[in-house]
Amino acid sequence: MLMNKVGVILLLIALLLAFATPALADDQQAPVTTPATGTGGIQPVSPEQFAQKVNTMIDGAYKAAGPVTDAVAKIMLAVAGVAALLVLFSGMKLLQRVIGAVLCVGFGLLLFYGAPYVVGLVKGLAQYATR
Repeated sequence: MLMNKVGVILLLIALLLAFATPALADDQQAPVTTPATGTGGIQPVSPEQFAQKVNTMIDGAYKAAGPVTDAVAKIMLAVAGVAALLVLFSGMKLLQRVIGAVLCVGFGLLLFYGAPYVVGLVKGLAQYATR
């Protein structure tokens, strides 16, 4: 049973990476620059450029994960609905698990869609605190 759960988790991670990779590789249109003059052959960049690149990558990954997250949530809720119908034949123990699964899916969706708002709130508080 544990191996099945590990297998499903690894499959979901692999799918997330497979769908996120094309979105992250979209910035390959940057012009070729001259050889680097920094330490170790790496061209120095400003903190603003670094922050912009990281934000672009995070936004791309978030946009790529959105449809996958919606599909997985719909599948999980459908399975929970079918399992809820099986409660009529199996008993209340399964109902507890179904309710737990629905709550976990709802909490996961809340975290996924609420993450940008929480990050924005933390950034706003940090900017307010540093004034």
